[in-house]
Formats: sequence, structure tokens, C-alpha cells
Amino acid sequence: MVTATNSEGTATANSTATAAVRRDPANTVAPAVTGTATVGQTLTASNGTWTGTPTPTYTRKWQRSADGATGWADIASATATTYVLAAADEGQYVRAVVTGTNTAGTASANSNAVGPVAGA
Repeated sequence: MVTATNSEGTATANSTATAAVRRDPANTVAPAVTGTATVGQTLTASNGTWTGTPTPTYTRKWQRSADGATGWADIASATATTYVLAAADEGQYVRAVVTGTNTAGTASANSNAVGPVAGA
């Protein structure tokens, strides 16, 4: 809003509105995996804490690695908040990757790794 004043008086005019402010999702507290790392047990992934405008929506995928540091591979069809450890996970490390998405963009964050997964 702009206001102009002179000896004749005061007038105010409004500018046009800008487009909605958008901000890419950003992870500020990493996702966390909790649960017992034993075949047959259920792990649960939190989304962590995110910023972004509009508020992001979240998806996840679960991954496994032989050493817990490299070679992470997606676990087929494992996209829920929880994951039941399978026989294929024995001796492996498991983590969740959470992706935040909004109209401004997409970002991903990795959880802590749990493991090595023990046999049942």
C-alpha cells in the first residue's frame, strides 16, 4: 500500500498481490527408525522435522546395506511407515529414506541405520 500526501489531501493505492510464497521442503531433524533389529520384528520410521511452504507431504522407502555405510539398496515394495524385518535382512543394516514434497520442490533425508539384523 502506498500513501501520497500533498496540499490537496491524501490518497492511498494498493499494489497487486504477489504469487503465494513457496519454499522448498528442508529437513531440520533427521527421520528416526526405532524397533528391535531382529528378523520378524517391526521397525517404525518417523518423518523427522521439516520446513517448507506449503507444508510438505511425506513418502518413504526402506533400504538395506551390508555394512551400514555404503551400497544402500531399496527394499522392494517397502514404502510404509513400518517395516517387518524379513529373512533377507539378517546380517544387514536397515534405514528409512523420507522424502518431503510440496509445490516448490522435493528433498530427501536418511534415518539412522539399525543393525546388523539378528536372526529370529
